[in-house]
Amino acid sequence: MHRILRSLSVIYILAVSASKTIFEKNGITFEKDKNDVYSLSTHEIRVLQSGSVSDIEDMRMLYLLDEDFTDMEPGTFQNLPNLKMLIITTNTLPKIKTGIFNSLTNLTLLDLSFNHISYIDSNAFDNMTSLENINLSNNQLTSVDSHWFESTPSIKYVHLGYNQLTEIPANVFGNLKSQGDLTLIFNGNNMTKIHKDAFKVLGTISVLSNQLDTVTGDFLKGLEIDILSLRDNNIKCVKKEHFDTVFLANATDISENPWTPECLTEIKAWVKEHNKLVKYES
Repeated sequence: MHRILRSLSVIYILAVSASKTIFEKNGITFEKDKNDVYSLSTHEIRVLQSGSVSDIEDMRMLYLLDEDFTDMEPGTFQNLPNLKMLIITTNTLPKIKTGIFNSLTNLTLLDLSFNHISYIDSNAFDNMTSLENINLSNNQLTSVDSHWFESTPSIKYVHLGYNQLTEIPANVFGNLKSQGDLTLIFNGNNMTKIHKDAFKVLGTISVLSNQLDTVTGDFLKGLEIDILSLRDNNIKCVKKEHFDTVFLANATDISENPWTPECLTEIKAWVKEHNKLVKYES
């Protein structure tokens, strides 16, 4: 490894190897690989303060995995014009505040999974106009805020699986301005209720996963659905008069449910008659 002790503006390059550059910026030591993927070189930081990750023009992807962060202050990320992917997982963050991510207008992917997040400010994702993919799974969220995605018109994929959601109320996505197909993932929650108007304004959903005891399909009426996943629930049967709405999607996965033999026989016969694609087994 070759050491460099010269100053480059306010960036102090500490080491260079064939695959990585290690340097200090804003008091934090970073590693950068040949693809401009960044991560932290030191792991003692518990709170990311305002401006701590800023003014790095070539940063395209930043991994902050298993750093045990307990907080991020508004203004943490500033002047990162080429940052497209931000992965902050496996930490102990309890809350996402407004002002942390709002300046990242070119970010397309934000992964906040496997933290301890129980609360997200209503405006935490405002102005993230390029955001397409957000992963909030494996946290401690108990509800969905209807304002989270009202300023993310490019959003295509929202993963809310493995939280503590118990229901999806009416019009919770009423402020969402998504253009085109939208994938929603809710698996691994303990939801017992989905309001019939929960997804009314969306128009198109690609994937929807739930943890339900019963399902009538009322909340799917008027939607165009590519793939509907109802796997790994506690559903024993669906009444025949609800087959038209439950099996509305182009393809439906109903595997890993405790179906009664009689009900499953009726479903298979109906599916064959109506030429639907249904997955019964994993």
